[in-house]
Amino acid sequence: MKKLIPCALCLALCACGETRVVDLQNQKDVSSMQNVMELEYRDWTNTAENMTKSMIESGALVKKPVIAIANIKNDTAQRFDTDILTKKIRSTLLKSGKAQIATNFSGEDTTSNVVRSQRANDEYDQKTIAEKGTLVAPNMSLSGKMLQRNLKLQSGWFSSVDTRVEYYLQLTLTDLKTGLSVWEDEQPIVKEGDHAPIW
Repeated sequence: MKKLIPCALCLALCACGETRVVDLQNQKDVSSMQNVMELEYRDWTNTAENMTKSMIESGALVKKPVIAIANIKNDTAQRFDTDILTKKIRSTLLKSGKAQIATNFSGEDTTSNVVRSQRANDEYDQKTIAEKGTLVAPNMSLSGKMLQRNLKLQSGWFSSVDTRVEYYLQLTLTDLKTGLSVWEDEQPIVKEGDHAPIW
């Protein structure tokens, strides 16, 4: 009997866990996602859309500029790759037809350099190797930072203390010829609850 109690307790605890696959194409499924204090899918999607829309509507993207994406600094209590955000911004910009993205300058596309290093290699048909002077340099750079600010909330003597977490995405688009900023914006993401990410 004593051996059965730990087994029953273990099974009961395992049964409490639940996994649900969210269909991101289904608006109802996405809206019913449980809210969290950390940054998540809906935050990335909405922020990327708002920032890209702001950039396009500003008129800064004249003559279809070539943009190099600099590293977006993560200055929050969470560990995540900011490419989650920049990839969505890049994709939206490309789909809009308003800009081109220079992947060679971000270090993301190393294949361009590898292919060009084979110019003297007799194993390759040299007519299929990219010629010198064909790479296009960017004329704009997109850089930025993700910030986090935690504020304690308390509504009364006996109430539990919640936290408001304010995230700020700040982006700047710079004309590389002049070094001048041609567009800047800040997008806040505000959440309230407990279990806030802390340093």
